[in-house]
Amino acid sequence: MNRDICEKNREAWNEATVYHQKARNNFLQEGFKNSNFTTLDRDCDEILIKKLNELGLKDKIIAQLPCNNGRELLSLVKFGAKKGIGFDISDVAIAEANELKAISNLNVEFYRTNILDIDDTFNETVDFIYISEGSLQWFSLLDDYFKIVSKLLKPNGKVLIYEIHPFAYFFEPSNDLDKEPTLDIFLSYFEKSAYSYKNGLDYVSGKAYEAKECCWYMHKISDIINALICSGLEIERMDEYNMEMVNNERVKNMEKFPLSYIINCRKKG
Repeated sequence: MNRDICEKNREAWNEATVYHQKARNNFLQEGFKNSNFTTLDRDCDEILIKKLNELGLKDKIIAQLPCNNGRELLSLVKFGAKKGIGFDISDVAIAEANELKAISNLNVEFYRTNILDIDDTFNETVDFIYISEGSLQWFSLLDDYFKIVSKLLKPNGKVLIYEIHPFAYFFEPSNDLDKEPTLDIFLSYFEKSAYSYKNGLDYVSGKAYEAKECCWYMHKISDIINALICSGLEIERMDEYNMEMVNNERVKNMEKFPLSYIINCRKKG
């Protein structure tokens, strides 16, 4: 992956995380003082929680990459995990993750790194890896990303991907679907090159700001599945849902479309 693009994305996320923190107004800091607090509390998380309970995280070492500010990983550790490990490219996000770790007093370690640069000291140390919404679009070559995921896992280790469906990107806010839509407003499902994004990443409050440019990539479902297979991960199950993981209230009848998916994988022993 182009290192210049990685650096642009790091700077963009450092900038955006400050806006996220302002919008949340210490909500997470206050929340994690309570041992029962979790960020897995949306309606669409009910299915995720059921899947996690079926997998069983008790006494497991779990990881998330990327982990953003650690809020999801800290919540996952409360399923009984022995330890959590989080990796993210954003300096500001990892600084907040360490703050939340200190508040929650949970056994979690956070590392500021490009995911593709995670070193070999973590090889085969993890029982379970969680990949959450909006993660895969930041990696141009999924083969490289999933090779990192695979090398971290112990033999027979598990992966759960809970992601935005590629189809959902057709409903970008810039696409005026209130009018009769024409095909030329949609992104191409088959586009391989990077999409340049300059509108800011404050999905918490939706605040517009003069943002640093960042780049993301469209990945077909077949790209994701083939990359998993090539990295030595065995797909055990895939489910698609009409659950909306991104806020876009303008679009009517969204329940007709695939908007999210969950893939369960296992590293071959």
